[in-house]
Amino acid sequence: MYNEVIKPQLTEYLYRKAYISKTPLSGAFEISPLCNMDCKMCYVKMTKEQMNKAGRKTTFDEWIDLAKQAKEMGTLFLLITGGEPFLDNDFKRLYIELYNMGFIISINSNATLIDEKQVEWLSKYKPRCVNVTLYGASNETYKELCNNPKGFDQATRGIKLLKEAGIQVKINASITQYNQNDIEKIHEFGKENDLVVQAGTYMYPPLRRDKNSIGKNDRLTPEEAAKNFIRVRKCRMNEERFKKYIEGMQNGFSSDKDDECYVLEQGESMKCRAGVSTFWITWDGRMMACGMMNEPVEYPIKTSFDEAWKNIVKKRDEIRLPLKCANCEDKQICNACAATSYTETGSVSGVPTYMCEMTKYIKEEVDKIANEIMEEA
Repeated sequence: MYNEVIKPQLTEYLYRKAYISKTPLSGAFEISPLCNMDCKMCYVKMTKEQMNKAGRKTTFDEWIDLAKQAKEMGTLFLLITGGEPFLDNDFKRLYIELYNMGFIISINSNATLIDEKQVEWLSKYKPRCVNVTLYGASNETYKELCNNPKGFDQATRGIKLLKEAGIQVKINASITQYNQNDIEKIHEFGKENDLVVQAGTYMYPPLRRDKNSIGKNDRLTPEEAAKNFIRVRKCRMNEERFKKYIEGMQNGFSSDKDDECYVLEQGESMKCRAGVSTFWITWDGRMMACGMMNEPVEYPIKTSFDEAWKNIVKKRDEIRLPLKCANCEDKQICNACAATSYTETGSVSGVPTYMCEMTKYIKEEVDKIANEIMEEA
């Protein structure tokens, strides 16, 4: 069985080969939209009633069949996500079956349902990583943002149990107006527990959940998102590296691009991994290039994984991003992509003005900090 942590250099090599050959090396199984929390900016969470009205939940047998087909196509890495995976009745059984098939598995979780019983079986079938979203640094913040007044205690207990069992944990943080005051404390928690923290200040409009939410979410303004974007970088870098980062940003180059999508280059077509070497399958059986977008979409349960993947690749290759973005002088420091265009405007060819404004304010904040550094020198 080949289920172990692969060195980063080899992982990158595999992704580059998959990008060239258009092999679905990595994918996400979004097994459920149900969650035990109610985060204000969530793009997927539904109640049982909403889920039943929206579609039919993919069954255990269907997930296993899709996994077998994906493996034959070259899939090695799987992300199991939701909603909250640990809330799903089939999660343990599905995870162990996928593990025994040889997939290298990561899990997205809020960790509030992780207890000794969950850790016991996870210890026998260790995931590559459990990506825990930490929504704040106190129960008060969790109550305000997630409607869970015990969320921080529950999440940090889950993290502690995972670490004690030798299971790798990474912290994700979604920064909004409700938890922005906790940015430093979240990073302090990461340092104290020797955990990587990846915090994002841009929240996609939840078009997946609500087709009327184009360009709208319960989130920071572009200016607030920009200022907190810089705060996050300052928290996770030492002083020397932060100064170099600021210098690079002033010169129009960011060495801190979001590595989740792995942007290879800029241009008129999509240049990320989505729909070339990665895929996303939703709780109701739709295959998409990117988990933030409703299009392009295929139905591998009705046809086959092979046919769906080939059609996704073809449709993805036909996507053209905004010409204004391709010619923008700030494109090297802006995180605009097909998903931001789609969710902000309803079209992959639309200009995501939120991102334009956010980038403008990031530049202003960078200039301000650069001047302060010069004055101190």
